[in-house]
Amino acid sequence: MKLAFLAFVLGITSLVPVLDSSSAFGQQDEATRMTEESLHEMERNQRLTDEAQAQAMQNIRNLQDQDNSGPSIPSTGQPKFSVKSGGVKSGTTVSISCPTPNAVIYYTTTGWTPTTSSRHYTGPITLLASTQLQAFAAAPTMANSTYTNASYTVKGPPLTVFPLTIGTDDVLHAKTRLHLVTNSTLSSKKATVGEKIPIVLDQDVKVGDSVEIPKGTSVDATITAVTRSGLVGIPGSISFAVHSLAVNGTTVPLQGGERLDGVSHTTRAVLLWVTFVGSIPAVMMHGGEGEIKPGMRFTVAVATDTPLKPSVPTP
Repeated sequence: MKLAFLAFVLGITSLVPVLDSSSAFGQQDEATRMTEESLHEMERNQRLTDEAQAQAMQNIRNLQDQDNSGPSIPSTGQPKFSVKSGGVKSGTTVSISCPTPNAVIYYTTTGWTPTTSSRHYTGPITLLASTQLQAFAAAPTMANSTYTNASYTVKGPPLTVFPLTIGTDDVLHAKTRLHLVTNSTLSSKKATVGEKIPIVLDQDVKVGDSVEIPKGTSVDATITAVTRSGLVGIPGSISFAVHSLAVNGTTVPLQGGERLDGVSHTTRAVLLWVTFVGSIPAVMMHGGEGEIKPGMRFTVAVATDTPLKPSVPTP
């Protein structure tokens, strides 16, 4: 690096014109001063570049030290799907397996990143509409597996969310599942913890033929965690929790929430790092941001038995 910089400096200085002895000494002094300033500026820029590269290398070494510190923890085997991504017929079933004994498989079918709060896999999943299946596995004393993803396209309209009809006691009972849907775009790049996230009810809640809670009712939900995408291909992530919905003066407490990770480029970054031995582009490669888009569906549970006040008839 120093030799390259010296050669670069010598090349620049060779471009400075030789002054005729009859020229004024003031002009020579000015040219010398400008040359020195240019060299100082180049030296400063080179120093900043070296410092940036050194910091990036130190970050990599820190990650390696963390990975190598303490006993190595084995990872749970990655889940495998019985059907590959692509177009499938309605009614196709997908089985999920894991090579690790006693592992629990968690999965989602609507594009959200699965967590240990997601559904447990207990049997084949029937595809009735286009589905984005994601899963990971967890086993005792082992690190969680990496994610497995597949997208299945089924010809035809998306599944219809039907109204929820509750009993004539007008009580929305605990553990009742409500269908919700996101109503805006939100990215882990700019989102902040505590920020409200627009979500609405995706079905009518009825007592008999009377709609007690109409589809489109706003839901109180806030962002609970945000991670920006990072170096070495690490993706961004955004999580939120749903708290309640209010109708006719009654607040219905809710439990649930989701998480969405961006696309990980860690594997690509590692391949670049190994292939090109310390490649700076590998270090600088960012993962994708987690981006929530309008129309993403999910369900939550009613937290406690909640009597609903009868809706006021329209005169």
